[in-house]
Amino acid sequence: MRENIKTGIKYLALFGMCFLGGRSLAAGQTVRVDGEKPCRLAILIDDFGYCGAGTEEMLALSIPFTAAVMPFSSCTAEDAERVRQAGKEIFIHMPMESLTGKREWVGEKGIFRDMEDAAIRERVEEAFSVLPDAAGMNNHMGSAIMEDARSLSAVMEVLKEKGVPFVDSMTTAKSLGKAVAAEKGVALLERDVFLDSTDSVAVVKDNLRKAGEIALEKGAAIAIGHVGPEGGKITAQAIKEVAPELERAGITFVTVSELAK
Repeated sequence: MRENIKTGIKYLALFGMCFLGGRSLAAGQTVRVDGEKPCRLAILIDDFGYCGAGTEEMLALSIPFTAAVMPFSSCTAEDAERVRQAGKEIFIHMPMESLTGKREWVGEKGIFRDMEDAAIRERVEEAFSVLPDAAGMNNHMGSAIMEDARSLSAVMEVLKEKGVPFVDSMTTAKSLGKAVAAEKGVALLERDVFLDSTDSVAVVKDNLRKAGEIALEKGAAIAIGHVGPEGGKITAQAIKEVAPELERAGITFVTVSELAK
């Protein structure tokens, strides 16, 4: 479950620029970017780990993307193996305390503000023991933790030791992710666009085109979608149909860890 917030947050890393010349990326439009640096788009698909609807369709996509797997869920091991067999990148989708949601929504093994630093680090280490090949982490819910410098610092210390990036899903406009990651020396990227939470394929397509526009204008972008009830088959269908259009526009699909480099 993601939290509703204002969109349009810019990513942090510095990338080469490629330009749309002020035009929007309409359906079927081809934008030539010959001679420019690559325009890269990373799609991060949340909520693997529940054997959710659309899992097979998403993993059948031909483009590279990053699968964010819940580390302590009923289908964690099964979904993680599916992701590996599909050749997709794994991230840990770390459950974190929300400012508005119920504690049980996060689960017994989430990150909470009432935990001591050592307990937080131990919980993050446990997540990596479950998903040892994870190339990074992003937050599941987590608005309370992303606004709490102490708790977030304990998380970032483990990521620094692992040498992996963190994607701030931007579930709060008051996120301290940028500042804490910089202090701890962790590569951090911010979500640009949420793709789904809709039953309309057309809406997901439009959101994916918005992510493409950001990639073309800024050089890179991150879009977050979901398997399960918030996305699933609808999101997979939209990506499958729009991806060739974005590639014709000069956009290269990459994993999140490739973008972090």
